[in-house]
Amino acid sequence: SRPRRGVFALRSPMRPNPIGVTVVDLVSVEGNVLCVHNLDAINGTPVLDLKPA
Repeated sequence: SRPRRGVFALRSPMRPNPIGVTVVDLVSVEGNVLCVHNLDAINGTPVLDLKPA
């Protein structure tokens, strides 16, 4: 029926390294530094993608 996919190609709760999605408030931009509020992450967590709301 469906073609087989690799585990990293799936959006599944069983993913071995979960990716979180959080909508934040952009406070300021200083060079290549974005200051945000309401980010649900641990300090030092890499940001993989940014999208405008």
